[in-house]
Amino acid sequence: MNASDPPTVQRVNELVMANRAIRAPYYQTDHDEEVQFTDPDRGLQWGADAIPALIGLFRIEQDIRDDHPDGWVGFARHWRGGTLRLDFDLFSGPEDPDPIVVVTAISGREGDDTIVDEDFGEIELPDRAPTQEEWEERQKRYQAARRNDSADGTAAVKAYIAALPGWKREVATRFDEIIHDEITDVRRAVKYHQPFYGVEDSGWFASFSAFTKHVKLSFVCESYLEPTPPSGTGPNRQALDVKETDTLDEEQVASWVRQAADDPGMGW
Repeated sequence: MNASDPPTVQRVNELVMANRAIRAPYYQTDHDEEVQFTDPDRGLQWGADAIPALIGLFRIEQDIRDDHPDGWVGFARHWRGGTLRLDFDLFSGPEDPDPIVVVTAISGREGDDTIVDEDFGEIELPDRAPTQEEWEERQKRYQAARRNDSADGTAAVKAYIAALPGWKREVATRFDEIIHDEITDVRRAVKYHQPFYGVEDSGWFASFSAFTKHVKLSFVCESYLEPTPPSGTGPNRQALDVKETDTLDEEQVASWVRQAADDPGMGW
């Protein structure tokens, strides 16, 4: 399946259950104040709402917005009433036969028999909404699939990087390339909604995250690096903040990568 192929609800379900779904770097949540199907103090939740909804989509449409040329939109009934809209992209790497579902946004829609969506107009809803027990069972099946999944996470990390904008994508790409060049058989994964890098049978040693004005390159190890990176207060919180105007010292970053990989500070 290529990223441009129209996905089916069953195919999205299969990808999620194969642990091929991630949250985009700038994932957004929003819902109509009249849609009372979530805790108003917490809002929509990635694990509690997005994943069960992806498993139970009843309709998928190609995103028609000009700034989302490769996107898709799915709809699912929530067990508390109301309907969830999920915006997502399908990312396929050059060597990956199956795409990664990259969810960019989740929002709510009000309506019992039909809903009105600003992009797709009136949408008829299925007669039956899932029960709370069915919703929770979807979560349990997904968590079991994640625990049993031993697949390499390179595709998910590549999809995450591809979803970054402009200069932030360039910084993340170069960091990923440096780690690839320095560490043989590096293990990748998207954990806690950010990419991590590890050494098999030893643990995770690096990660990165993107903020409004900088990309934070983090090193997770049991001892202080030499020289100590400028951000962070302890061995497991050492980091380099890279701004758009900064020039990345690739030799220094490569040295920190080697040091951290020799002494990973975070277990699987």
